[in-house]
Amino acid sequence: MKIAIIGGAGFIGAHLTKAYLDARHDVFVIDNLVCGRREAIDERARFYQMDIRDGQLRTILQQERPDLVSHHAAQQRKGLPGEQSLVDADVHVRGLLNVLNSCVDAAVKKLIFASGGNSLYGPVEAKELPITEDTPLCPQYAHDISKAAGEWYVRYYTRQYGLTHTILRYADVYGAFEGMEEWESTESTAYPHPLNYFMAMLSQYRRAVIRGTGEEVRDAIFIDDVVQANLCALKRGDNQTLHISSGRGYTLNQLYEVVADYMESDLTPIYLSGALGGTPAIVLNNRLARHVLGWSPEVTRLEEIENTFVNNKHLKFASCGA
Repeated sequence: MKIAIIGGAGFIGAHLTKAYLDARHDVFVIDNLVCGRREAIDERARFYQMDIRDGQLRTILQQERPDLVSHHAAQQRKGLPGEQSLVDADVHVRGLLNVLNSCVDAAVKKLIFASGGNSLYGPVEAKELPITEDTPLCPQYAHDISKAAGEWYVRYYTRQYGLTHTILRYADVYGAFEGMEEWESTESTAYPHPLNYFMAMLSQYRRAVIRGTGEEVRDAIFIDDVVQANLCALKRGDNQTLHISSGRGYTLNQLYEVVADYMESDLTPIYLSGALGGTPAIVLNNRLARHVLGWSPEVTRLEEIENTFVNNKHLKFASCGA
């Protein structure tokens, strides 16, 4: 199968590129390198440095004629809120429409669309966790609003043009990424996954900051499990929206203990109370993905999360949104 990975120089995209190549697929990557790194792309893949809003994208897809497009492009979150909203919409909506139109013109058979996950939903009662895919959306950030809109555009192109799709809603993705640059920021908001932030701070012998009580529950998914779900989605999950998650939730305090134990650190976190804390608890039910894809996550328990650190001592940990 010939596969185009849009955003293939990013954290998730780079892992997918390698996995698809190892599975003997013909792979090429399209990325503007704003968020990704050229060195992260497997040298076996052809590479086109291009923004997804560029009109030349259509020419590339028509020349290459991929069977499937894996859309993992994501906009870097920075700048003032109003400015960021405009950029998010421009990349995630206008850019996506350029991708979809280019797919139709190139007779692409299927699109895999990486959507949001944990932050697509609003506050829910603890008794309702884990939530299913039909839970009403309430995006928490501008980034997620544009991703939710993107889902509807993808479904529209399926109805109008017959472009088969699979929408994957990721929990917070974490995992090892060889060759990552040294972390310099000390703000937890710079890291999409707290495991990365805690490890960065403790590696510098600095106390991590936890906003709130540390008892907020989040769902996390290991990158290898994300890759396996995407491999299954090559031939399954047509026109489905699926949670790719561990199906379990853990508090920030529990995750901190995992990292502190692994790094043999006795430093305690600094807790900041007030409006900056208090994110809603979220756990994503992955039962539909298990059934439709024939997939199941391997890393779901705290001890298994800790093993991912032990088994990847020579690597740095990284994480990102879709």
